[in-house]
Amino acid sequence: MSERIVVLAGSLAQFRQWARAAGLDPQDRQLTYARDVYTLHGIHGARIVRVGTWRLRPDWRELDACARAAELQGR
Repeated sequence: MSERIVVLAGSLAQFRQWARAAGLDPQDRQLTYARDVYTLHGIHGARIVRVGTWRLRPDWRELDACARAAELQGR
C-alpha cells in the first residue's frame, strides 16, 4: 500500500475491524488511526476514511476539521 490512509473511527477496535475488512494490516505504517487531533499533525495528502461511531466522539468536529485540512493540503 503506497497511499496514506487516515481512519476516523469511534474506537481502536472499530479501526482494526475496518482495516481487516478492507484487507489491510492495521499495523501498516501507511494506515493511521486518528486517536486525537495531534495524530493528524504533519500529515498531508492523505485519504480520510470515516467509519463506525466516529461522530459520537467528543472531539469529532475538531478531528474532522483537521482531517479535511490534511486531505486538502496534498492536492
